[in-house]
Amino acid sequence: MKSQELRQAWIDFFVSKRHKLLPPASLVPAEMSTTLFTIAGMEQFVPVFLGEQAPPAPRAVTVQRCLRVAGAKSDIENVGRTGRHGTFLEMLGNFSFGDYYKREAIAFAWEFVTAVLHLEPERLYVTVHTGDDEAARIWSEEIGLDPARISRFDEDNFWTMGPTGPCGPCTEIFYDTGAEYACDATDTGPNLGNRYVEIWNVVFQQYNRAADGTLTELPRKAIDTGAGLERLLAVCNGKASMYETDLFTDLIAAQPAIGKTTLTAPERAVRQRIVADHARAVTFLVNDGVYPSNTDRGYVLRFLIRRAIRNGKLLGYPNGFLTELVPAVVRSLAPGYPELTDHAARIVAALSTEEQTFERTLERGMAILDRTIDEALEDCTSLISGDDAFMLHDTYGFPIELTREVAAERGVAVDGAGFETRMEEQRTRARADAAAKREVIAVTDVPAVESAFAGYDGLDARGTVVALLAGERQVASLASGQRGAIVLDRTSFYAERGGQIGDRGTLSADGLRFRVEDTQYVGDAIAHHGVVESGEVRVGATLTTAVDPHWRQEIRRHHTSAHLLQRALKDVLGDEVNQAGSWVGIDRMRFDFRWPGGALTPEQRREVSHRVNVMIREDAHLVTRELPLAEAKRTGAIWMAGEKYGERIRVVQAGPSIEFCGGTHAHTTGELGLFVMLSESSIGSGVRRIESCVSEAAEEFVAHQSAVIGSLATALSATPEELGARVDRLQRDVRDLQTALGQLKARLASADAQAYLDRAERHGDRTFVGAVVREAGSEAVRHLAGALRDRLPSGIIALIGVDGDAVSILVSASDDAVQSGLHAGNLVRLAAPAIGGKGGGAATQAQGGGKNPAGAEAALALVRDAVFA
Repeated sequence: MKSQELRQAWIDFFVSKRHKLLPPASLVPAEMSTTLFTIAGMEQFVPVFLGEQAPPAPRAVTVQRCLRVAGAKSDIENVGRTGRHGTFLEMLGNFSFGDYYKREAIAFAWEFVTAVLHLEPERLYVTVHTGDDEAARIWSEEIGLDPARISRFDEDNFWTMGPTGPCGPCTEIFYDTGAEYACDATDTGPNLGNRYVEIWNVVFQQYNRAADGTLTELPRKAIDTGAGLERLLAVCNGKASMYETDLFTDLIAAQPAIGKTTLTAPERAVRQRIVADHARAVTFLVNDGVYPSNTDRGYVLRFLIRRAIRNGKLLGYPNGFLTELVPAVVRSLAPGYPELTDHAARIVAALSTEEQTFERTLERGMAILDRTIDEALEDCTSLISGDDAFMLHDTYGFPIELTREVAAERGVAVDGAGFETRMEEQRTRARADAAAKREVIAVTDVPAVESAFAGYDGLDARGTVVALLAGERQVASLASGQRGAIVLDRTSFYAERGGQIGDRGTLSADGLRFRVEDTQYVGDAIAHHGVVESGEVRVGATLTTAVDPHWRQEIRRHHTSAHLLQRALKDVLGDEVNQAGSWVGIDRMRFDFRWPGGALTPEQRREVSHRVNVMIREDAHLVTRELPLAEAKRTGAIWMAGEKYGERIRVVQAGPSIEFCGGTHAHTTGELGLFVMLSESSIGSGVRRIESCVSEAAEEFVAHQSAVIGSLATALSATPEELGARVDRLQRDVRDLQTALGQLKARLASADAQAYLDRAERHGDRTFVGAVVREAGSEAVRHLAGALRDRLPSGIIALIGVDGDAVSILVSASDDAVQSGLHAGNLVRLAAPAIGGKGGGAATQAQGGGKNPAGAEAALALVRDAVFA
């Protein structure tokens, strides 16, 4: 059986059982999720389980892509080493939202595995929760399973998606792969070893777990089935490993021929499987709108890319091999996910940029590693410190495994304990940061209401108060002077979403005035945050909503400018430009976009700005249509990969710009008046950011700039056109003066060389000249050291230069001093910590620097003591 045949069989079976086929969610979960990535098929239905949203249907079936690389559900360490673990997986799911429960769910499971997949019943075993007598009875009495093949477990049969959220007891189906796959004689049943493979898990969603661990009953009991496609496919084909199915064999075959490697044959196979798994994961992450970065999801993607490249390098693969695997991944998964074909070029571009970046990093890292190994051999320690290994890993992205392997080839070890200490310090910082960023926000106190937004056609509306919040508590009323949030069933206020900030204005009724300072979503409800200025508001009251006209006007115009900017960027730079995010405020707009071409040239910036202003002057009327998703995509509109869209989409056209968008916009492009690009910069690998403004903010910016230019022209006695040449001349003059000053300091220092030599210290056959040189930078120290060496052919010279808060250290050792056992690099490394810095170098000359002038004398004393030790 092929993978697409199994996907389709699953869908067809449950559709025949009156389940509605629903599209899969993105790998990027909803922002209220407590997981970094989608890890289960049920994740998109969490609000339904909690009663915050209405079910999309009584019964549903999905094929959900998932990523498990961190936390309790992580399989990263086992990837490629067992036949059943991967980072990227497809979860086959069937769901009931208060419709059927245990009896039907178990019956469906048994029917599918025995009647559709034709698995031998005698090779199937099940587990149930220790307290779930009902499930055990259904299996034994209604399905007819021998009680001897029913096992009970506690934690293994209680499913949770994380520390909080829906959870409940579960029953799992295991397949006996045969005695030849047993770990040992005790591997005689599920959860006891490798022989019995879990292929199906039915979760009886019954509870909601709070942050303190408290379990409360869900509004309705639900069924949540998860069956891993990869494991199930292996079992259907009589394979013990999912890596022997078409999902992986094609990707392994598509990899380059193995080159020069020290790996054993079994290890080569492991590395090939890791590359295949990670290629699937990174392809789908980019497809779903995740790009490499140093934070959150982007960091995980970067880690997976580099882990795949590192394993490929161990196999002797050439540069660029991972990018070249993308077409094979697309061919493998496109039958189930046809959108991969449309996004293939974007995926290739993103991975190619990251792969080239890391390959350059590897080259730099190798150069540094070679020097570090040389130093370890020269100082006879044959050991790379944990600090140096961590620096290679953290600064250059150089994997510790490669550091160990390369070092071992030259007889050098790595201080693994020291490295792990530094890594643990970093993990501690990361865990603290992640905990601060991912506090659980409970919205269960807010009634399950979807506030209707009535602000597309005007600024005013009327709505009924359905909830009042004071802090985190739901209250019955808010009195004058009290701060809180009001949730309405209908409002003209736009809640922050899609980068557009929330509206401000007032809510009012007879004797009541509530000033709205921000508008935010709480689930699907719209909460108006602010303060009661007069009167009292109670649940059930009808209020008039009035958005601040100026606030809305300027936000509408800036939001529309984002659409025009994206169109202009694509026109000028090409269709490989893709939006990565945006922020729309009242006086400026920020637009992030992916572009492999690096910084925009001045000509490109001018052309983009010109193109936006042309669209503004054309004064096109904006046209908004609400269309079914498939029809909306056929309009050619721009839409963001990875974004979750509903069944109907608002399509906004502003002249040549057509986009999916739920925000508020200007009535015509001419309203924007003028577009000004304020800045263009990098915010990550392959990601650029443009900040701009339009309308009143643009007018104010131009007026301010004109005033500044006028003031500068007056101060420099030049016309505005002459300012550039005048500033260039001033900068040249400053550079010339700085150079002359440095040379003067160097000559003065060199003139004092004899005075330093007169204070030379001699013990036995060693001569030491050392000094702390005040008001001397690194250049002056080098000049002085050269003058001293000219007059001192034999001996050690140690100079500590102090220039403000900067401290430089230089040590020079003559050839005979080196032959006697001294090493300039080691002396610098010994002294540098005293000045709060570091350094190193060759045996004859080394240098370093720091930021602690108070430690200069101590650093010099350390060198002196080492020379005469």
